[in-house]
Amino acid sequence: PDAVYNNPAGTVFMADGWHIGINDQMATQTRKTVSSLSMDSKIGGFADTEFEGGVTSLVIPSVHFAWKHNRLAVMAGLGVNGGGGTIEYNNGLASFERIISSFPALIAQNSGGMYVPAGYARNLYLKGSSMTLAFNVGAAYRITDWLSAAAMVRVGVTSNSYEAALNGLEFNIGGNMMPAANLLAGSDYAALVDQSLDVKQKGVSVSPVVALAFHKDKWDASLKYEFKMATELKNETAADIDLGTGGMFPNGEKVKSETPALLAAAVSRHFGPVKVTAEWHHYFDKNAKNSFSPVIKGNTNEYLMGAEWSISDRWLVSAGAQRTQLNMDEKLYSDMNFSISSWSVGAGLAFLCTDNIRLNLGVMPTFYDEVTNEGEHSFGDAKLGQFKDVYNRTSMAWGVGLDLKFGK
Repeated sequence: PDAVYNNPAGTVFMADGWHIGINDQMATQTRKTVSSLSMDSKIGGFADTEFEGGVTSLVIPSVHFAWKHNRLAVMAGLGVNGGGGTIEYNNGLASFERIISSFPALIAQNSGGMYVPAGYARNLYLKGSSMTLAFNVGAAYRITDWLSAAAMVRVGVTSNSYEAALNGLEFNIGGNMMPAANLLAGSDYAALVDQSLDVKQKGVSVSPVVALAFHKDKWDASLKYEFKMATELKNETAADIDLGTGGMFPNGEKVKSETPALLAAAVSRHFGPVKVTAEWHHYFDKNAKNSFSPVIKGNTNEYLMGAEWSISDRWLVSAGAQRTQLNMDEKLYSDMNFSISSWSVGAGLAFLCTDNIRLNLGVMPTFYDEVTNEGEHSFGDAKLGQFKDVYNRTSMAWGVGLDLKFGK
């Protein structure tokens, strides 16, 4: 039944009747930045510091439905097209910390040496959640005995939220902790002392999907094109953070959050009980406007290879690998917004419980490349030394599903 998403034109080569797939994915992810800052003044101290956020999503559901009769199939699906979890940084982000670590040197400078902080304490927190649900409905028709075509309409519903706190800032002056509000009163930095972020974003998009499928003897092939999801989000901002460049999420402002178009091609061949598949995905990132647009140099490619082995009439095992190759300017990354090329491997197991019910299980760890970003940290007119950020991610996903078949 997941052909409704992966190979919609191929649904007309299924058996006549009703096909329903009910699935859930579970995933754990971490995003980590190891940051260092070489300042002219080491006051406040900023050694190599880890800033890590984690997310655990136990329910990432999808449901696929298809009814096939003779040369016609109608279908519908619901699934998470992007996001699907909440990530928390209980120690904040390196980019926030860099600003705060600049204050001791600025205070010493602005006070003419009257106040020379020996350190600081602060509270930094960030939580973000993102979810895009995609609803698909469409039909497929078998043009010849070996060729079919499909068309679908996809409705994407996106909902994001962000919460952050930057407060509790105190400086060690002569062994006593003094509130930042007292030391920064009247300065350009006073507004940064006590801030919070509370924003929600919502948006809807409608886009088509078209596909072809080929099925003859031991060969199968498919071609699918998903048009761009031109999502536009509107900020609903109750509180905003200003890091010296204006608010991050102006209330009522609309921002582009487009999902790039996708061209996917796959070919399979059966060798007795074994089926081998090769696949290619091409994401047209350059034509989609979203938060990654400033760093995108070219389009993303994914290369996949997998195999299934039908051990018996009831048991099937599978394994595969995927390379995701991004084309981005890593020098323009930030710790609030980075994506990394990766390798994923997967293993699966299917058991035909009855003639009409199949249980599917799967696991997929992902291994990410390491990315380094270096540059000069400045605040206003002050140059505060070179920084170095090393970005990394981890991901582990599990899947469980039931395939149901009714009819002939």
